[in-house]
Formats: sequence, structure tokens, C-alpha cells
Amino acid sequence: MLKIQKKGKAQIKSQNRVRVFREILKRDGISRSQLEKLLSLSAPSVTRVVEDLMNAGLICEEGTEQTFVGRRPILLNVKKNAYYSIGINMSRTKLYICITNLGDETIYADKAEITGVKSGAQLLAVMDECVDKAMKAAGIEEKQVLAVGVASRGTVERERGSLIRYVSDQEEIGVREHLKKRFDCYILVENNVTVDLKYEYIGRMELNHDLVYIYVDEGVGGSIICNGEVVSGEHNMASKFAHMLVVPGGALCNCGKRGHLEGYISKLAIEAEYKLVKELKEPVSLEEICKRANEGEPDAHQILDQALEKLAVAVTQLLLVLNPGTIVVYGDIFEFYEGVIDKLKEKVEHLVFARQISDINWVIREKSKVRIENSVARLAVESALETSAM
Repeated sequence: MLKIQKKGKAQIKSQNRVRVFREILKRDGISRSQLEKLLSLSAPSVTRVVEDLMNAGLICEEGTEQTFVGRRPILLNVKKNAYYSIGINMSRTKLYICITNLGDETIYADKAEITGVKSGAQLLAVMDECVDKAMKAAGIEEKQVLAVGVASRGTVERERGSLIRYVSDQEEIGVREHLKKRFDCYILVENNVTVDLKYEYIGRMELNHDLVYIYVDEGVGGSIICNGEVVSGEHNMASKFAHMLVVPGGALCNCGKRGHLEGYISKLAIEAEYKLVKELKEPVSLEEICKRANEGEPDAHQILDQALEKLAVAVTQLLLVLNPGTIVVYGDIFEFYEGVIDKLKEKVEHLVFARQISDINWVIREKSKVRIENSVARLAVESALETSAM
């Protein structure tokens, strides 16, 4: 699922380890022979990987399969509570944390407010408090943690395990280095939108074309799959959709520049515009704005329509440069504004020079299915298996 740095036989072994672990995880008992058939692996390969996973304490032999002839094969199961993983997701305003066992079962979940946090030191302090509280509530010790995954908005330096959340001072926050002082395990640091893209679309479905994922929430994010790989770009700066220029000299963006997409289509931007137009004392949620537009309120409809026009400009540029087969969108405006995809497609078709460029698959990523803290916890475990010296 994640890019593997190993070469040759070591690379194949790490890939097979993750494939076998996933397959065992999906089933309530599976035999070695079933693994061979399902994964098209040789018996010696399966045996080696199974022994590795058993020696690491991740799986066990448990029960037998019912057969009418011959010996009953021994079934393999994941030892769900042998180890745990911690998942942390940091949005613009909240820090979400969970602890999951090896069976992907959540044994603890919570969140903390980080709206007032403006520095790396403050952010790490909040993270430490959340981790302390989580581990105490879950009743686990550091030695039981197999992996920690941290997902965050902003720019992520994967190799260094650091991130830049505050554009104004470009402070690099050494998340991995900080966590390594406490945990002797694999630590994954990744952009939160990329986490969701990897978890949902790489290794979990067959993609025969490129894909663009546009994530619209408090801010705007995105990611791209090209030839089965997530596009990172030089300095990990690819897919910064929030800062695509849609109106030169337009609305002020959080980065300090003007006319960027985030200043028009983000949840906070739309809510602020509606509050201004309606001269309200308190903001109205984007979900409520969508509801009012659906009921025929002109101001709500106009504000959402204008936001979609700016998004159409950005989408058109992506279509012309990448020509992907699928665009996946996420956010309240896509869930609650009736006919939103048809409206967006119509606006895009008016902008492109050839209609077939926009004749692609459009998918709405349901908000209820997105739990980035859980996804990064799982990805951290799989990445640990890929890089392990087992």
C-alpha cells in the first residue's frame, strides 16, 4: 500500500508479508493452502511469511477447518490484542486520536480542540496529553504499541517525519523525532488527505486509470494517484489544490496570498460569506446553508453556486493537465447540496475545450466512511510490516 524502499527479494518479501497479513485479517480463520490460492503464492513463500508473522506475535494457529476427507488444515488468525496502533489526525481545529488493535477494532477514541494552537511546541504538548489520556484509558503500555500513525493537514516531510502546519512562519515540527523519545516502534507521518486516498483506493480496489481526490472541509486538500502511485512531487508539494489560483487578486487565502481556491470553496469560507451577505451575528453551518438552498433560498443558492464556479475553474485545470479517469470529492457541500455533481459538471463542461475531457467518473466520498485517525493507524501497521526486518 505504501511505497516500498527495499529492492529485489527483500522487497518481494515485504510485499508478501503485508498481503498475507491483510488476507488473514479479512477472515475468521484461513489455512495456508487457502492463502496460496488466493494470493497466487508458492507454499514455501506462504510458510516463510507465516513463520515471520507468528514469530513476531502477530498471528497464531487457531482451530481447524471442517473437511470430510483427509487431515484438517490448521487455521490462522490475527492475534488481535497482542499489539496496538495509535492513530492521530490533526485538522485545522481539532486533534482526533484513536487506539486500535490488530483486528482493526477501535478500543479508544477521542478528540481535542486545537483552534488556539499556533506553534509546534504547543501542538506537540496537546498531542502528548491526548496520547497519555488514551493509553491510560485503554490500559496499554508503550511496549504494546506496534506502530503510531500521525496524519495532518499542511505540508509533510515523510522522510524526516515532520510537518509544516503554520504557513506564516514555516515552522517544521519534528513529530517523528518527538514520538521516538517515547515509542520504540514504527512511526508514520503523512498528509491527512493522502492517508484517506491510500487507505481507500490503493490496494483496496482495482484502478485502471488515474484518480484525483479533492477534499473540501475547513480547508481544502487533495491528492493524485497516477500509475498506481500517489504523486508527491518535488519537496512533497504536489496536489496543493487549496492554493490553485482561481481569481487573480481575489479573496484573501490563509497563506496570505489572494485568489486561491480555499478562499472560496472551503467550509469556513462559504459560512463566512453567508454570514456577511445575510448580516448575521453568528455563522450558519454549511449543512444548513445547503438545506436552505435546496428549499429555494436565493442567497444560499447564489453563494453555493459561486463557490462551485471557482471549483470548476480548478477542476478544469486538473482535467486538462492530468486527464484522470475519476475525480473523487469529499465535503459537506457534496453531501447536502442537491444535484451538486450535475451542477459542477455543467460548469466544467462550459470551461473545457472538448466535452470528452470531463466525461469521467465522479464519485462522492461519504463523510461517514472517513475516519482518518483509524486509517493512519492501520497504514502505520502495514508500513511497519513492510519495513520490518522479520
